[in-house]
Amino acid sequence: MDCPKCKGMMMLERFSDFFLVFYAWKCINCGAIIDRTISNNRRKSLAVRASQAGATR
Repeated sequence: MDCPKCKGMMMLERFSDFFLVFYAWKCINCGAIIDRTISNNRRKSLAVRASQAGATR
C-alpha cells in the first residue's frame, strides 16, 4: 500500500489506548496514519465534494 500523502510504504501497525485496541496503516516515510474511520470520512468527504461540483455545472 502506498501512502496517499508522500507515496511512501505503509505498514500495518497495532495501536492501543486505555480501552481501545485497533490496527491502522502507518507510513514508514512520513508517519501518516490511516485507519478505517479516517478512510471512511475521506470517502464521504470526496463524495460530497463530487456531488457539489456536479450541481454547479
